[in-house]
Amino acid sequence: MPDATPAVYSYDEVPYESHPYAQTHPSRLFTVATLFGLKPPPIEKCRVLELGCASGGNIIPMAERFPNAWFVGVDLSARQISDGEKVVHTLGLKNISLRHASIVDVEESFGTFDYIICHGVFSWVPTAVREKILDIFSKHLTPDGIGYVSYNTYPGWHMRGMIRDMMRYHALRFATPGQRTEQARALLDFLAQSVRQEGPYSVLLKSELESLRHQADHYLYHEHLEETNDPLYFHQFVDMATKHNLRYLGESRIGTMVTGNFAPEVEKALQKLATTQIQVEQYMDFLRNRTFRETLLIHAEATPDWSIEPNRIAGLHLASSGKPVGTTPPDLQSEEPAQYKTRSGMTLSTGKPILKAAMQVLGGVWPATLPFEEVRAAARTLLGGEVDVEADTKSLAGGLLNSYISSDLVELHAAPVLAPKEIAEKPRVLGSARVNALNGAKAVANVRHEMVRLTDLDQRLVPLLDGSRDRLAIVGQLAQFALTGDLNVQRDNAKLKEPADIQAALATIIGPALENLAAQGLLIA
Repeated sequence: MPDATPAVYSYDEVPYESHPYAQTHPSRLFTVATLFGLKPPPIEKCRVLELGCASGGNIIPMAERFPNAWFVGVDLSARQISDGEKVVHTLGLKNISLRHASIVDVEESFGTFDYIICHGVFSWVPTAVREKILDIFSKHLTPDGIGYVSYNTYPGWHMRGMIRDMMRYHALRFATPGQRTEQARALLDFLAQSVRQEGPYSVLLKSELESLRHQADHYLYHEHLEETNDPLYFHQFVDMATKHNLRYLGESRIGTMVTGNFAPEVEKALQKLATTQIQVEQYMDFLRNRTFRETLLIHAEATPDWSIEPNRIAGLHLASSGKPVGTTPPDLQSEEPAQYKTRSGMTLSTGKPILKAAMQVLGGVWPATLPFEEVRAAARTLLGGEVDVEADTKSLAGGLLNSYISSDLVELHAAPVLAPKEIAEKPRVLGSARVNALNGAKAVANVRHEMVRLTDLDQRLVPLLDGSRDRLAIVGQLAQFALTGDLNVQRDNAKLKEPADIQAALATIIGPALENLAAQGLLIA
């Protein structure tokens, strides 16, 4: 993905696994801009450019979902562009172009775009390319357009950079990327075990080791072993953007911008220390020891309003996977607090009848979305009583907005997210998910542009779900996989070998497996 000369070889030799990043989606960018009082371009027919698109794992699912929009991806790795073009061809998509080119070659003929995405590139390229990225934002964004750019930040990367320097010192003695990655892990493991004294240094080593244990080799190689990785302070990034006539809009993860997440005395101190939003953000980075940012930029002529008004969510689409805690359903008619558990495990409580009713409405359609007004009307129907649209709207919008900012209990979307109300006789998954699973991917994009990790069964099942097979045919094909050794079917921890036993076992699990795919947003109507 990065755009320096050495990266031509490293990213061809060690391709960066190309995944969806929900925080880069135009729907997220539209939502943030809307909450901050702007009028961003509608996403159904927008133009999107991704700089450093790898093999299109982020941009291809967007193109599949929005056939009337136009998408362009640019990457310097010929191998990854070729891989992406094969997927585009298989899906028959006509609204996307993947181009083998350097970021510095983007010029006037590319045209303008409503949304420009640059994820995982900015910190890993030389200064001249970083300036070019911001120049592209400035010259190629439409007047109301929004740019997304991620980058490593200080102060957190001061400590992480020390670990990177040590790993590079050791790993670069070896010849191949595989050896270097293996040796980098080995060095970190050695250091973590060998440093005897307890203290900040020991804690840092062990923390970094634990983090990298869960990261893929391609991530470690490109994040920590590449020649270029230049973090910067947030205020330095804003200064760079300002010189290109760009203005800071906010962060893709809007909850990170809220000072209310700190203790009251800290929040008060921040209000005294910082007189601008830029200063607030920088001081919060100091407090959090932040290592990474996902920043949104707009033209300098646009003026965001960071004092979010709840009524701004009225034109958005809502979703929630929150489940009531406990066995007793929430009492919608009283103000008795009810607790809801989010997918990440957070627990939130509300006593607002209108919000409790809305949670019930949204829970009934998950993983699909509903427009705000439809949620409000359905919630009022559940509650009964006198209809006061203005009061209901104010109360519900405030509760939903607080939940969105402080947790993952509520999702806000720019456009509807559709999901079948029931599993079809011949179920289908997203085309990109099916093709990528067929190509061996262990994680694919769902309808909310999230990455869904596939089980061993899912990896065999998802490629079959093209809408041409009923459950009996699906079970029959899975049984063939089991008989040839491509799928392990067990009962009581014993592998089944007889065709009849395999068929019977698969027939009992196919229903729950499809329900699981539906709940994860992979099935489509």
